[in-house]
Amino acid sequence: MEPESRHVAAAHNPSFHRIVRLLVCWNVYLYNGADQAVSLCYKAIEIKISILPSEKMQPPLPSPTSTWHNDTYASISPQRPELGAAGKTVVITAESAERRLSPSPAPKPPRVILLGRSSASLDETAKLLPSTVSVSTFAVDVTEEKSISDAAASIGTWDVLVLAAGYISTPSPIASADTQDWWQSFETNTKGTFLATKAFLPTANPTHATVLGVVSGMIAATVHPGMVVTSIFNKSGAKAEAFPVDTVQLPAHFLVWMSSPEAGFLKGRCVWANWDVDELKASAQTIQSGIQMTGGINGWPFSKI
Repeated sequence: MEPESRHVAAAHNPSFHRIVRLLVCWNVYLYNGADQAVSLCYKAIEIKISILPSEKMQPPLPSPTSTWHNDTYASISPQRPELGAAGKTVVITAESAERRLSPSPAPKPPRVILLGRSSASLDETAKLLPSTVSVSTFAVDVTEEKSISDAAASIGTWDVLVLAAGYISTPSPIASADTQDWWQSFETNTKGTFLATKAFLPTANPTHATVLGVVSGMIAATVHPGMVVTSIFNKSGAKAEAFPVDTVQLPAHFLVWMSSPEAGFLKGRCVWANWDVDELKASAQTIQSGIQMTGGINGWPFSKI
């Protein structure tokens, strides 16, 4: 196709127009704040918003699966024997643990370790778990190396490490942004992820251990948790009534599935909790043999143009 023809085709391509509007949305966020950006983004992707979550819907964003979930479903249920965590130690880091765990009991509960900055929040989350679960909490700052290292040494051998600590600065235009508040996002989301991984790797179960990053960088696997209403969600300026909100059980149970052998083909990949796991498993060979769901600079070293 000639260059001019490609430009004409793009001009009449709905996907092209949506991409352009999403780029405009990002610039609006930078200079005008979150409220205007949220409104523009949802006009850009042109989806019908449902206030109440449903089990599945048509994907509102580009997705490798034709089914998009907003709630938990049978294939990722902790009740499945294949996903059992009996005898396992699961470590979860979170800046504020606030209901990031699903209280749904597993047939044979694991040992759960919660790490976060707020003791009160950790205790509140621990109370959500079934009484049969052995729960320990550690009030630590994930951006302080000694704090997280001491906790790791005290915990000992672990099987699953979920890196869920996160922070978002107050949305504002760059010109009026609080520099320290903005930098805290980097300290928590990047440095905190690095330090937690560094601290816990030496005590990983040598036979089988899983590291899951909740949108914090490419670790063993990175998981976008979906659109769950949390304090970070609220602080971002987002409005729950304007989004297809997901239940907390969806990412919680998806992470259970991700820590099982069934999800081994997704090692090193970036996935969304909304994606249908049965469709993903059906494409396992294709995913493993390609670069789908990975990030990088493709094509290097570059050939001359």
